[in-house]
Amino acid sequence: MGPATAQRTRVAQWAVYLICGALALLVGRLVHLRAKEAPFWQRYAQERQISTIPMPARRGFIFDRRFRVLAGSQDLPTVFADPRPMDDRAEVARALSGILEMPAREIRALLDEPTAPGYVVLKRSVDARVVEELKKAKIVGVGVQNEPVRTYPMGALASHVVGFVGKDGKGLEGIEKHFDAYLHATPGKRDVYRDVRRRAVLPVPDSSVAPRDGDSVVLAIDIAVQEMVEKAVAEQVTRFQAECGLGVAMNPKTGEVLAMTNYPTYAPSEGSDVHPERRRNRVLTDPVEPGSVFKPFVMVTALAEGVTTPGESIFCENGLYAVGARRLHDHHPYGFLTAAEVLAKSSNIGMAKLGERLGNQRMYEALYALGFGHPTGIDLPGEDKGLLMPLRKWDKFTTTSVPMGQEVAVTPMQIATAFCVLVNGGRLVQPRVVLAVIDREGRAVKDNSRVIDKGQKINPTAAETIRKLLVGVVTGGTGKPCDIAKWQLLGKTGTAQVPKIGTGRYEPDAYLGSFMAAAPASDPQVVVLVMVRKPKRSIGYYGATVALPAVKTIMEGVLPYLNVPPDKTEPQKQASLAGESQRKYN
Repeated sequence: MGPATAQRTRVAQWAVYLICGALALLVGRLVHLRAKEAPFWQRYAQERQISTIPMPARRGFIFDRRFRVLAGSQDLPTVFADPRPMDDRAEVARALSGILEMPAREIRALLDEPTAPGYVVLKRSVDARVVEELKKAKIVGVGVQNEPVRTYPMGALASHVVGFVGKDGKGLEGIEKHFDAYLHATPGKRDVYRDVRRRAVLPVPDSSVAPRDGDSVVLAIDIAVQEMVEKAVAEQVTRFQAECGLGVAMNPKTGEVLAMTNYPTYAPSEGSDVHPERRRNRVLTDPVEPGSVFKPFVMVTALAEGVTTPGESIFCENGLYAVGARRLHDHHPYGFLTAAEVLAKSSNIGMAKLGERLGNQRMYEALYALGFGHPTGIDLPGEDKGLLMPLRKWDKFTTTSVPMGQEVAVTPMQIATAFCVLVNGGRLVQPRVVLAVIDREGRAVKDNSRVIDKGQKINPTAAETIRKLLVGVVTGGTGKPCDIAKWQLLGKTGTAQVPKIGTGRYEPDAYLGSFMAAAPASDPQVVVLVMVRKPKRSIGYYGATVALPAVKTIMEGVLPYLNVPPDKTEPQKQASLAGESQRKYN
């Protein structure tokens, strides 16, 4: 073999070595890719080939007792984006800014941090103009899909009961919050393979998760009754230039709340933008010093304990009663009044004397049993327990203050609930706003229709007597302007000064005017309470002036609406049961 041949052989050998080495390296690389890097590249490919499409679910409805919709869902267009195929996100953000009427930097921030791989919501509830402009623009990675959006067909009606949801769809107030676990919807999803133009071409096998709609809540609220109460309260607040007002209507036998309102009110669709003070359901959250509207609860205790009778004469000291260093006054000077007249004419002095006879322990125990000093248990969030001081803190001033509705703080819900006890035969029933939770097929998930009876709190005889005396308030006392044509009402007025928080004093010229009533007197079916806070004194501030007209208007509308039979069917019976009883006692 010559030198040239040997040289060619060595070159060929090195070439073989190099080829084998290259092949070895390639095989090694392939093994490394397969063993070590394959999962990464598979994920890399899937992220660009597979997209997850959310499948929205509907939040449950909120119905009134007759299945009229208070809160529901409506499909509206939502603009979404997949940032992955976008060559220049900044340019896309600038192009979308004018269409969506959003700052470009805000859109760019959303594109840079998608909520899920390949998916980010840019704007919800857009109008037809936006949809049309997006179609014309044909921006890669941007699309439109319909999503359910929370709507409130009745507007502001019953807003403090219904509540509202946040932008994330989570309940923030009212029923929306308290029953969020039932109303909440669970979205589904499906994965699809996309082509180079980001069009969905095939579903990924076994990747779909079906959406689950939320359950619906059926309320005891009746929208027709709610509207009557809201309108009447709003008119009185406006007429007397008051700070605010509230109203409650209940069935005294079942505890079902037919209406609950606060005025000023707000639209649930704008709930997140409304000041928290305006969103407060003051019926539950704000205890008040009740004043004379509290007197029936002490009077019925005095009757039940046998310390007085309706016809007993009580000397009311001609309008001035000295209790140690304290001086008690009546609005009008009275001499002798029967116990029935003490309630009808709302004598502070007469009530103070009954408080002295009862003593602190019996009075405290009776009021606590009626529900004061602890929550009613109503199925709404934010209920306050009020203030009924522990017995050990009661003194001789408390003995005469409480019978006048002072030194106690009670929520309007507690007052309405306790008033139901007075007119339903003496039984305490827990108030309820929700009747049931149902699924999409109408099957009961939670049945709340059963009456929650907490037992006999007043003996039936005392309950019957106080009911007659309360009719006397309407036929011949401070509630006389509330007399209506076909039904005999019973009730009690109240006018209280508003305490100035943290001072131990009262605000000057600040009053709370109240009236609570039930009808018909022969068999009460409806209880209504209205309170008007801080009316303009120069216009009027007594409960009989600012709150009673609202209750009268409500009763005149609600009783025929509920088909309650009249109990004034003959002219000779117009005087009513309690009027006859009061004449007997006098």
